[in-house]
Amino acid sequence: MGAAIYCYLVYSHRNKSRELVLQSNRKSTAQKAVVHWALICSGPKPCEACRQEEIYEEPQSILNSNEAFPDNAAGREIASLPAKCISEGCSWTGCIKEYEAQHEGKCEYERVPCETCQVLILRSEKERHNERECEARTLNCKYCKVSFNFKEIKAHDEICQKFPMQCKDCGKKKIPREKFLDHSRSCAKSKTACPFSEVGCKVVIDNGKHSDHEQTSVMEHMRLILAMMSLVRLQRPEAPGLGEWQEDSGLGLYRAPEDGATATAATDGGGAAASGQTFGLDHKVRALENIVCVLNREVERSSLTLEAFSRQHRLDQDKIENLGNKVRQLERTLTMRDLQLAETDQTLRELQFCTFDGVFVWKIADFSRRRQDAVAGRTPAMFSPAFYSSKYGYKMCLRLYLNGDGTGRGTHLSLFFVVMRGKCDALLKWPFSQKVTLMLLDQNNREHIIDAFRPDVSSTSFQRPISEMNIASGCPLFCPLAKLAGKSSYLRDDTIFIKAIVDLTGL
Repeated sequence: MGAAIYCYLVYSHRNKSRELVLQSNRKSTAQKAVVHWALICSGPKPCEACRQEEIYEEPQSILNSNEAFPDNAAGREIASLPAKCISEGCSWTGCIKEYEAQHEGKCEYERVPCETCQVLILRSEKERHNERECEARTLNCKYCKVSFNFKEIKAHDEICQKFPMQCKDCGKKKIPREKFLDHSRSCAKSKTACPFSEVGCKVVIDNGKHSDHEQTSVMEHMRLILAMMSLVRLQRPEAPGLGEWQEDSGLGLYRAPEDGATATAATDGGGAAASGQTFGLDHKVRALENIVCVLNREVERSSLTLEAFSRQHRLDQDKIENLGNKVRQLERTLTMRDLQLAETDQTLRELQFCTFDGVFVWKIADFSRRRQDAVAGRTPAMFSPAFYSSKYGYKMCLRLYLNGDGTGRGTHLSLFFVVMRGKCDALLKWPFSQKVTLMLLDQNNREHIIDAFRPDVSSTSFQRPISEMNIASGCPLFCPLAKLAGKSSYLRDDTIFIKAIVDLTGL
């Protein structure tokens, strides 16, 4: 082998042709293996390396692919050889392995044929070509949504029934071609001749102003009709010449003047008069027929207008009904949302003040206003948030009468204890028998007002609740109202504190 080998290899891989340039500056058997491997991949060919080194024994050395086997070391050496992309404009370089794994079939500069029109285009422009440039691409008519070839879409626009058109008279746009004729007939600004043009009216007016014109021009139209009738009445046919054929109204036969001049002389005057009357009547009938035609067209146009208004009215009614249904549905949805929000607010308030150790402190602000509401009878009683003896224990709350209840009405605060229905009542011991202590706290921490009691287990107030809450039980004479007057240590900043303690012994 020479000092350098410069090999151009052309081989087939995955049914694609690829040209690689391999360069080496050292002598090794791997170089010859590279050449042999590349030739094997493309089929039996003369070995150029053996021919150049003059080591072949026959005039042409052929490599038989059936007797060859892959050389993994040579394959790795080939995979690591430098390569560059042959696409014009692409600057990618690397090894053959990277080319096959990363660049092959992805090169932005590679020219590939369009699948529809077979034009060679850059891979990076394939999408744009398919959408905007391909002559064989299929497009949907944006008005009627029917698919057409690009070359046929423009011709289709000329006949598409959904194609938007513009009225030249009123300027309205986007009128479908299929409805344009109806619009032209009912367009308020479209100009047409007066229906009495048959009798000589030359006014051209807007469609929407025909009625106004007819009402304001009644006398003029009547004069035109009168003039036409007078003209018809005055018209008379000329007497026929002597050399012309005449019609015998009595016999229905045609005679030459020379055959019966004497016989017809007496009837000439009567025939001419009858012919003149017939001609005048024909003109009158035609004039009246024209007027009837005009009136018929007016009635037809009014009928079409009325039908259009009726159709629009029905559409409007349907829209109103649909909107009404939507409004009612939204109202129901809003009502459900309001209920959910109310339940969520109630749950948050309960969780905010809820305790699970049988001890509850109830802060009551705006005492003066609340007591006035109680005295006036607006809100005689207040319920505290619920509290629990444990997380899965009894559910309880307090009920307070700021103006008293029963024997304490008007003189005392009445405070009661209420057993409520909880989620875990089936697991608890009934009747409720725990000691309850109620306190009005002295905010100077000196002398609290305390009242305690043990439940009467025979009372329904302490049985397992069957409704939301049992009947309240407690102290009607809990605290005299006099102790809350003046500078009371129990009432500070218009706020009082009530504390409830449930004895958890035995639970």
